[in-house]
Amino acid sequence: MADFGVAANKTTLSHGVKWSFGIGQMAEGIKNSSFSAFLLFYYNQVLGLPAESAGLAIAVSLIFDAVTDPMIGTISDRWRSPLGRRHPFMYASAVPLAVSLYFLFAPASFAINGGDAALFAWMLTFTVLTRGAMTLYHVPHLALGAELSEDYDERTTLVAIRQILSVSGYLIVYGLGFGVFFAPTPEFENGQLNSAAYPPFAMILALISCVTVLISGWGTRSRIPYLPKPPAEADKMRPYDILIEGIATLKNRSFRWLMVSYIIIITTFGLGVASQLYIFTFFWELARFQILTVMLMGPAGSVLGYMVSTRLFARLDKRNAMIVGGVFWMLLHALPVILFLIGIAPAKGTWAVAVMLSVIYLILGAAFAQVVVGVSTTMADIADEYELEVGRRQEGVLFAAVSFAGKCMGALGSLLAGFMLTLIAWPTGEAIKTSADIPAETILSLGIMSGPVAAMLAIPGFICLMGYKLNRAKVAEIQRQLRERTATPMPVPALTDE
Repeated sequence: MADFGVAANKTTLSHGVKWSFGIGQMAEGIKNSSFSAFLLFYYNQVLGLPAESAGLAIAVSLIFDAVTDPMIGTISDRWRSPLGRRHPFMYASAVPLAVSLYFLFAPASFAINGGDAALFAWMLTFTVLTRGAMTLYHVPHLALGAELSEDYDERTTLVAIRQILSVSGYLIVYGLGFGVFFAPTPEFENGQLNSAAYPPFAMILALISCVTVLISGWGTRSRIPYLPKPPAEADKMRPYDILIEGIATLKNRSFRWLMVSYIIIITTFGLGVASQLYIFTFFWELARFQILTVMLMGPAGSVLGYMVSTRLFARLDKRNAMIVGGVFWMLLHALPVILFLIGIAPAKGTWAVAVMLSVIYLILGAAFAQVVVGVSTTMADIADEYELEVGRRQEGVLFAAVSFAGKCMGALGSLLAGFMLTLIAWPTGEAIKTSADIPAETILSLGIMSGPVAAMLAIPGFICLMGYKLNRAKVAEIQRQLRERTATPMPVPALTDE
């Protein structure tokens, strides 16, 4: 196998390889859904850590990701081993991910009883460790997906399968949470307020995450001989090469526009997800199975969106499909609260309002799926463009940015949600059991800010997305030039400090 080239030299992948690759995304789905839906709620509403402190702990961990994501991307780009560039990191992450995820939702008694500082330190420590373990796996896993195929449409298929299985992680988290562990008790009418339910819940999630990571690595091992290898000088990596390569990727115009737009959009999406358990419990006053029904509709809609994404992207091309899906998501996200404000939403706490929300969330999930699929599949195209420009394949570094942007959903989204809760003086503590314990004007402020206001914050992201110019014809031309280059090998330029 040549040391450079657009991707694996066998573009038709078996169903087993495709689905083995995809199942690895289940772990990322479990981590993302538990972080975005439950982490802020658990530490703030259940354990009583101030919302701004809980949001800050999640956001500060993003600084760690800003270092580790490109570091793992660069190292895996240059790694040489009998297991290839990506698989060693995938295998090494499984157990640390499971252990750190469990302890994040099972804090020691000294942390719970030691005051806000101790609880903040515990939350920050295990948030960082969980994110670090996920980075060790997720960045190489994403890069592997770009290397498995050079086909323009098959790349979209791989991303769609991966995201469908990511959604299964969300279904597991929501289903086990509200279907099993958050059952109401005489003391807790809303079972999600019961602190004792979270450690066993986290244990199951940790075990599933570990197993799916290992399955993904094992199921794709047959492709290792066909994957691109790093150039010979890649073994001699200097510590500051990580910074050099990260800066180099920013020189790519397509990469800049895509990542700026995606970070803005995914952060506002994360704000909505981080506040949805507050919304369902206190604004809409939904019961346990009503919450479960609505929360399942978002992932279910995403599956539908991923299933149609290949045809939609083929018809509209990638950037346009992302914009159409994103704008639909923005409008649908604001719609429920708007219907309430104009007086035509069903009564709170009824199955009628649960059905209304379920239908909206189903379509909303399908719409946002186009953004998620679009970012991953266009990043594979950017990897081709980048190779043509500089003579090196940098999937690890590029997909480190995708991983980092995805983490912005939970981190910056939770930070904004924490500030929002602080701004409206949201009450916490054992006295808060139902919406009757919270002032009506506070609940209304929660609905407006997490609904229409959050949706409007995404508008700059869609404006930035217009700056992305790669399309099917341009990618085909780039790949043609890369194949010509491979037929006539050129020296691969070494990294410089310039």
